[in-house]
Amino acid sequence: MRNQGKALIAAVPAAIALLFFYGFAFSYLGSDPGRFGIYLPRRQWLTIHILAGGTALLLGPVQFWLAMVRRTAILHRVLGLSYVTCVFISGSAAFYLARHTDFGWVFGVGFSVMACAWLISTTFATIAILRGISQQHREWMIRSYVVTFGFVTFRALVMILEVARVGRLVERMTAASWLAWSVPLLITESILQGRKVFARSPVATAAPVPDASVYSTSPDQAAFGLQNSGSTYLHRP
Repeated sequence: MRNQGKALIAAVPAAIALLFFYGFAFSYLGSDPGRFGIYLPRRQWLTIHILAGGTALLLGPVQFWLAMVRRTAILHRVLGLSYVTCVFISGSAAFYLARHTDFGWVFGVGFSVMACAWLISTTFATIAILRGISQQHREWMIRSYVVTFGFVTFRALVMILEVARVGRLVERMTAASWLAWSVPLLITESILQGRKVFARSPVATAAPVPDASVYSTSPDQAAFGLQNSGSTYLHRP
């Protein structure tokens, strides 16, 4: 029953990721140039970004499930290496797409910073596991996948703003490029650090400090480990 709950936790983001792929990402994949729209001059970079980023998006829930059930360590390592590789490939393509965007420099900066957060969090997760710091590895992987899920969050925010008729298209895209990763990352960090702040930690018991008044003005030599017999110290009257 416990494993079923863990599987459900991993299955929810995986199902959302698959729906995202079916509804949006697949529309940019294919040989028809008309599929790319304004991204036609950058279709190779967009394809690399979608394929690598989408693979990381799908690998994330599998990795979390494998970590929770603590099985198939070899598979977990292999998929982890694949995830990191996909993040770095997709993140590199994201820098190019952000630099050559049609939605203005603020939109481009938003996605560039998102790519930085993606690469940095994944790098720290990798360094942590190589050094054997499992707790830090888990936390940094959670941050990394939150940014990875920005693929989905960005599209959802654009749709919500469009339905609400907030601003123009460029304004909606620009707002989503910042909110899609910063707000989820802030919430995630608050949860991770909040658990530590409010965790019940054992109260350290300090060693009792001896009262100076218990000592006489002339402490006994035995109290300092000195023996009368055979001592090299001479007592003068």
